[in-house]
Amino acid sequence: MKQAFQADHAVPISKAVRAGDFVFTSAYGPWLFNPVNVTFDAAGNIIDDGTGNQAMPFEEQVHRTFDFAKEALAVAGCTRDDVVNCECWLTDPRDFVAFNAIYKTYFKAAPPVRSIFPMRFMFTCKVEMKVVAYKPLTA
Repeated sequence: MKQAFQADHAVPISKAVRAGDFVFTSAYGPWLFNPVNVTFDAAGNIIDDGTGNQAMPFEEQVHRTFDFAKEALAVAGCTRDDVVNCECWLTDPRDFVAFNAIYKTYFKAAPPVRSIFPMRFMFTCKVEMKVVAYKPLTA
């Protein structure tokens, strides 16, 4: 059984998809953006994502990213306690220590497996995350 939970924003994705007992979220950063509002320099580097959020502190970006992941899990009937895998991306590896300090407050007992990668995003945020949850369907 596959069930998609549609997202309501400019990018054509689902918030989450349930496939049997597993729920997969899309990757989320700290804010939504509309790709048509992104401006680039001549080399293809992002100058502005059109959101006005570029000055948001890193810590706030991490908390807001967790909020988006929580919302995506909730539409499929899951919580952070159901998360078994977490993939994270940071634009600046120097933020790794600060990210870990915040991350551990969200997954206190039995944290999920996790990967963290350096990345350049399609918008001007500093963090993005997607999760996989395991929540068996009830009979």
